[in-house]
Amino acid sequence: MSGEGKRALSLSRSWSNRLREKGFTWDQIADVLSLTHDVSPLRRYRLAHDRTAAEVVSMVNDADPAGTACMREARLYDFETWPQAGRRPSARLLAMLAKIYQTAAAHLVTDDVLSTYNGVDRDEIDGADFRDLDANRPREARVTMEPSAAATPTDTSLLDASACVRLLHAIDVEETDVKRRELLFQLALVLGGIKALDFLRILTPDEETRLAGVLRGTWRVDETTARTFEKLTMHARQADDKFGPATLLPVVTGHRTALSQILARESMPPMLRDRLLGSYAQLSQLSGYLAYDLLDYPAAEHAYNDGLRAALELGDPTLIGFLHCWMGMMAAHRQQVTTTLDHAFAARGWAARSPSKLLRAQAESVTSQAHALGGKALASAQARDSAMALAAAPGDSEPTFLYWVSPSMIESKAARSLMWLRQAGPAVAAAQQSLAGLDPRFKKDRALTLVQYAEAMILAKEIPEATGRLAEAAGIAAKHSSARPIDQLRRVRAHLEPWAEDSHVRRLDETLRFHGLKTQLA
Repeated sequence: MSGEGKRALSLSRSWSNRLREKGFTWDQIADVLSLTHDVSPLRRYRLAHDRTAAEVVSMVNDADPAGTACMREARLYDFETWPQAGRRPSARLLAMLAKIYQTAAAHLVTDDVLSTYNGVDRDEIDGADFRDLDANRPREARVTMEPSAAATPTDTSLLDASACVRLLHAIDVEETDVKRRELLFQLALVLGGIKALDFLRILTPDEETRLAGVLRGTWRVDETTARTFEKLTMHARQADDKFGPATLLPVVTGHRTALSQILARESMPPMLRDRLLGSYAQLSQLSGYLAYDLLDYPAAEHAYNDGLRAALELGDPTLIGFLHCWMGMMAAHRQQVTTTLDHAFAARGWAARSPSKLLRAQAESVTSQAHALGGKALASAQARDSAMALAAAPGDSEPTFLYWVSPSMIESKAARSLMWLRQAGPAVAAAQQSLAGLDPRFKKDRALTLVQYAEAMILAKEIPEATGRLAEAAGIAAKHSSARPIDQLRRVRAHLEPWAEDSHVRRLDETLRFHGLKTQLA
């Protein structure tokens, strides 16, 4: 075998094995290889199966029922290079190879070559379909009314063939070194697809190599592994400000799944396990937050609870309190008063055992929201004031995952609480202070605060101001994949129905249509 042939076989072997593990059929793998291997379909299927020419020739000769086959490697190469060179394979041979490759014989040649066969040969080719032998081929489900037959949620980390092709395209453009191209493909395939490449860019070559070895199970977990996952986790958290939940969730799911598998199978020193468990708890919280941002409440609850279990196993009061805060905020968004109070009080209790002032600020903010939902204005105000004071004076060594907690963010949550209490004036003041100091990175939070500002203006019957703020929020929401700003826009736009014929409201509706949001808000 030539050096080029060995390289092609080695590269396709790595990719084929990874794709089979992901559930790809032989047909799908052959489609993927067509992107990087400019060869005939017959050769692509051999590469997909990780077979040398000698191995395939031996299988063909052994499979001949008459025992008369005497094909040699050179002849197989002739068939694989047709029609540019060599010779055309017979219909009988295509049928034999289709069984070996677990596909349809018609897939082993191009449409142009297929059209050159006569009617008898075409019948033989069309009748040779062995895709049912492929263990990864989806089976038809049995129709049943049994409860146990309910559909399971889709695995968002699984790439389909088209996504895999896009991934290979991106790697091909970015990287010319063959070995690094293979390494990036292996890592991105496990860690969530094409967007995972943005994460891998922050790693050093040594970190990439070690991570790939750990994911394959050929290297042991070490301090570098723990540091790499911590690095990726923090990058994922900050990437939400740039990419949004729809893009980021599959990547976070891929990271979280990979880390779960490592924790389940690897033995490691307690200190390393604790670090990886901490990263897993954070990734679970982030996964829950992204699902919540898409208004997928069941998925969010599942991920939050999974993260809470990991945090409790770790015994980290800061992480435990952090999870309770986010579970409380999601419950507040759904106006579930009792659940919000439960998580708020739990968060307060764990925050009292944590050295983090920012966690205590977040816990007080959730408590303020809980009291506001319950109609307790004084208790809500006291908790809000406490949250503001704590957020304004963070500790010297705050956890990196609380980087977003600030007085401006607390004011944004306060504006919502004040609207629940029907206090329009204070809500406007809180929204104004939030918008004045909110970090420009937090575009989604700006949109949510603008909607709260507008709701307070509607309560005060200041319609021109309200529609202006909603129009600005719509411009942000149209460029972000978060479902929450659109959900809030829908809710607050309904409050404007008494003024539906007002020129400002009509102009707002035109803006919503321009951004493609009018149908979503209907």
